[in-house]
Amino acid sequence: MGARGDDTGHLHADNELDAADVYNPLHLPWQTLSALATETGHAFRQTFTESGLSTSGHVQQGLQYRTSPSDVRKAAEPDKTLLDSGQVSAEERQASSVKPASAHLKAVEEDMSRVARKMLTTDASTEVVLRFNFMSARESRAALLCVVASIVAGAGVLITEFVIKMETGRKPYHFRTTNIYKCNVAIGSACWVLLTGMLVAFGWGVLDAVRHHKHWKHRQRRNVTLIMVEGVLQWFNLLFYVLPNGTLLANPCYINSGTWFWFGFARWTCWNTIFMLFLVHAYSTRVWKLPMGVSSTVSAAAIEHGFQSPEGHSKLVMDGPWILLWPCLLLWPWFEAVAGYGWIHNALHQGGPAPCENSGDPAPNTCGVDRATAITVDIIVASAVLYFVITYALLLSKLKGYRRKPYTSVQVGLVYNTLQLWLRLAVMTFLMLCMVLLWLIGPGWCPSQHFSWLGLMPMQIVMTATTAVLCYAATPRTPQEHVVASSVWLQEFAWTEADKPVKLEARSMMAPTDPTLACQPIFCFQTMMNMLYWSCFVYDHARMNPSARASKGPSEQQEVLQERQQGTAFTARTTLTLETAMSLYKLTESHSFWEVEQDTRCLISSGNNTVVVAFRGTASMRNALADLQAWRIAHPPRRGRTWLGTRPLVHVGFLKSWLAGGLKVKVVNRVLEAVQQCKQSCKSHVPTTVFVTGHSLGGALATLAAQDICKQLLDNKQSNTKVVCYTFAAPRTGNHAFAREYNAMVPDTWSIINDQDVVTREGKMLFLYKRPGQRVILNAAGHMMVRPTHMEASVQKSTGGQSVRQHMLTNYIHAVLAVVLAQFTGLGFLDGMEGIIRLAEASPWIKGLLATQMDMSLPEMQAFCQADPASRSEPTLPGAHMPSKGFWLVKRPTLPSAAAAPSVAGRLMRKVSCQIPRASLSLQRSSDGV
Repeated sequence: MGARGDDTGHLHADNELDAADVYNPLHLPWQTLSALATETGHAFRQTFTESGLSTSGHVQQGLQYRTSPSDVRKAAEPDKTLLDSGQVSAEERQASSVKPASAHLKAVEEDMSRVARKMLTTDASTEVVLRFNFMSARESRAALLCVVASIVAGAGVLITEFVIKMETGRKPYHFRTTNIYKCNVAIGSACWVLLTGMLVAFGWGVLDAVRHHKHWKHRQRRNVTLIMVEGVLQWFNLLFYVLPNGTLLANPCYINSGTWFWFGFARWTCWNTIFMLFLVHAYSTRVWKLPMGVSSTVSAAAIEHGFQSPEGHSKLVMDGPWILLWPCLLLWPWFEAVAGYGWIHNALHQGGPAPCENSGDPAPNTCGVDRATAITVDIIVASAVLYFVITYALLLSKLKGYRRKPYTSVQVGLVYNTLQLWLRLAVMTFLMLCMVLLWLIGPGWCPSQHFSWLGLMPMQIVMTATTAVLCYAATPRTPQEHVVASSVWLQEFAWTEADKPVKLEARSMMAPTDPTLACQPIFCFQTMMNMLYWSCFVYDHARMNPSARASKGPSEQQEVLQERQQGTAFTARTTLTLETAMSLYKLTESHSFWEVEQDTRCLISSGNNTVVVAFRGTASMRNALADLQAWRIAHPPRRGRTWLGTRPLVHVGFLKSWLAGGLKVKVVNRVLEAVQQCKQSCKSHVPTTVFVTGHSLGGALATLAAQDICKQLLDNKQSNTKVVCYTFAAPRTGNHAFAREYNAMVPDTWSIINDQDVVTREGKMLFLYKRPGQRVILNAAGHMMVRPTHMEASVQKSTGGQSVRQHMLTNYIHAVLAVVLAQFTGLGFLDGMEGIIRLAEASPWIKGLLATQMDMSLPEMQAFCQADPASRSEPTLPGAHMPSKGFWLVKRPTLPSAAAAPSVAGRLMRKVSCQIPRASLSLQRSSDGV
């Protein structure tokens, strides 16, 4: 059926400015660079002005909610006064007493109780809550940006000093040259002032908590104490860095005096103690086990009694007395003895009056180190490396253990320890670079002595920033009630589409004072699986559509005929069927669209107050070329100002694929027709839902289509129609202005990301592109993060470890099924087993998939869920397993003499479906060859 573009209220191609904008030769890639400075400035401003609604989600300490289950019953029951006065109709009276209403009420109460158990372990009015537990997205971005800025600044200083060193070489160095002292004093003073302010704020927060007699948990007190000591040590380290440089700035003759070396010894004592605290932080996270054979001794019993671990948690070293940390002290005296010998040796043998004190004419300073000093520095570097290797190994081991536990139970620890690992790794990297570039290369040169012995400026910059971030995150702070509720509810989700009203009602009851939270959408796992099926099916739809095949070249038509006649070609095919896809929402009509020039494919199905729009992803060379056209262009119609950061800009290749051949006009018009047909066939007051989905390139096209469809629905006064967008592996489509405009128009948008998918993780290009909607990150271990915070998503990102393989649709299916399996293996959510059971009961194809491919039949899951955890023979569902990655492929034997070569689509696409009987539906198929 051809899409009609001449109806009233429909989109008209002759009024579009899209094609002219896209194909205008003036829009060249270099224009993107000309707008980079302006875009970066606006993006930087948005970093600190963005709404703080998206909180960290790390709250395990919160305020008691004020709505009890009895309040829920009271709110759900009709007013007796109205019943007595007759203002409530008989139908309403009957509806208020039927069983479904009571079942819904019970489900709301259970959901509220479950969320309450997760968020209300501490009363913030009487107990200490750290800022790290509820950092907003704006605060997280500012903290991470501070660390990144320090790394960039430290790298710039290090490169500058190394270039100066290599230019000077072995030449004599005039000690009256004061430029280096000025830089050291200026930068060191700035770092000292910054850290002083942060320590004052940190100390004030601690004192305020003590003054209000708030209760400190043992782990909180231990972490805050360690961070406070680390901050004070770095404060003295900066002080011992600024003082000698300031003295040299006032009197260059002070160089090589004995006091100069004593300041150096004091600095390295601070460094030694700071490195030891790194090790203490990492060692404290180890699980404590009493040594074999000493459990009956008095000392072991005393240690056991001294533990203060939270109920239901493993005993960690940090839960016990300080004496358990004695292994961390073993390296400290060795490092201190070696560093002390080096500095004291130079103070006693090289310290003396500078040349200018005996002569009025300044003389060049000929530098050099003896063998003892060189060996001492090498041992110091080796000891520091040993510190960091042990620290890194302990933190890495802890993070590896976290991956074997339910994500919700280790969320705070995982984020905190990963942040620790990043910060320690940054300090370690700069220490190694400083020692290699500024000392080990030419140790006897004068610049080597001045840049390294005066305090290692790059190290001071990075260490100050990391310490300030830790102090800020560990500052006690009392959160507002709505922030506590938002931090938990924003990461809640519904397993089935029938659960969404229950979740929304429970959320409104528990957080009635937060109007912004009420406007937030909620993620649905069943919708994600349904949209995943459609995103897979749209790849294969072209192969099953004879009319679309007829538009292809003669060579491929001949190949298809040969396959059909012989029936022996070894071509990768799947069990995807249109009947199964349409049965997910009981759809009755299907229309396909194919734009030949850009090879863009779209499938639209409708019925039962539901419209599904699915776009195919990259499956041809034309699609790949569209992906590579990464420069930006104004989103039509042109609006806003570039220099104000208000002009929406989008990816040129994606926009071309969406607009070429009038595809946008035909797709939007077909959706409007489908919505009107749904309104006419059903009751007018029943809302219609338009689902838009796609994988990879299809996800980017779905984003553009969702906005245009929503805009046309609003223009046609179809306010009773909701647009929902679920994308998989979708790259970023536009800039910050486009994302803001899109989020306001299509808030119910979810971008599903598979762990380290390179397409979704990269492609930001500094501040050029911004992802709209909300993120859902999942991985093959069965972990799923709904609306991860900025800090949470950042620490989950593996630097340099992005994977192309994880971008494939096959691995997305594997990760989704891993989340399903994790609910019965001890790694799931609190309501995970019940949620999967409801999911199997609500969806026949999911029920068939779990039973046939994962040995998870519905009766077995129900029996396992209802059994007492203590009486279960196994901690996991017996027989449950992940399916093989090729379970959805149907392969036929190949005859080498007569086998036809696989088609392009067969070579590029690997998709999924479950083997279930085809639904008996009366379908009206039509193909629209564009």
